[in-house]
Amino acid sequence: MNDDRLLTWLALLGSALFAWLVLGGRVPVAPASATPPADERVATVAEAIAKAEGYYARGDHDGRSLLFRLNNPGGLKNPALGAETLPTWKDTGLVLFPTAEMGWAALRHQVRLMLTGRSRVYELTDTLLLVGVKYADGDVNWGWNVAGHLGVSPDVSLGDLAPLVPAP
Repeated sequence: MNDDRLLTWLALLGSALFAWLVLGGRVPVAPASATPPADERVATVAEAIAKAEGYYARGDHDGRSLLFRLNNPGGLKNPALGAETLPTWKDTGLVLFPTAEMGWAALRHQVRLMLTGRSRVYELTDTLLLVGVKYADGDVNWGWNVAGHLGVSPDVSLGDLAPLVPAP
């Protein structure tokens, strides 16, 4: 019986000591991850692209930008996801999406391909500056603008932006 009491007393003492250390802040607790979930990361990059493309800018189309009126936040051209048969704006090649939701889905799909290395155009080693040259027909300001909206250097690579983004 004395052995049982001793074991119980040691278990209680150990539990109390552990609780005291945790509550006293003496046991290091792993910090919450600063990496946003994959879908949030894709959405954040898509939003930065939309801003760089001028989606939210005022314009000549009832006070809105052309991209806003086209429901095309990424300034995507054919063949974008699900847009192969959709009309384009005059001779620009810009896709006219039936809804803004469809345009955002196509942009997020494009971003996911970019961030997972599954794109046929972009490499994970491409910096935002190089992505801009490819994405915006040589416009070096595009990479600076996207980087500014993301709060990162324009020398950041797609691979650096990509942790935890699963392939589509």
